[in-house]
Amino acid sequence: MAEKRGDLVKLVYEFNSARCCEVSFDGEKWARVTAREFRSFNGKRRILNVENPNQPFYEEYVGPIYYYGTNRVAKKLKKVGTAFLNDIDPRDAKRPRNQAGF
Repeated sequence: MAEKRGDLVKLVYEFNSARCCEVSFDGEKWARVTAREFRSFNGKRRILNVENPNQPFYEEYVGPIYYYGTNRVAKKLKKVGTAFLNDIDPRDAKRPRNQAGF
């Protein structure tokens, strides 16, 4: 079904996507996000390192920022948040427009 949406290429993850990924909008509070949102977030990002299960710790992630849902590296981002190609959130097209039927 992904082919019908145009998702023909597997997304590149420069990190272990099974680990706990967290982002911060204000620099103080952290929120857990999916790996797809983590790779596209412009701001502070951290990932849980569990090489030693007895002493897990968070480490800051410094890696490329991709536009959401693509393998294109985002450049010159100004605002903190998820980077969208052409500033259009593709998730909005999948949300129902009229909530009256629910």
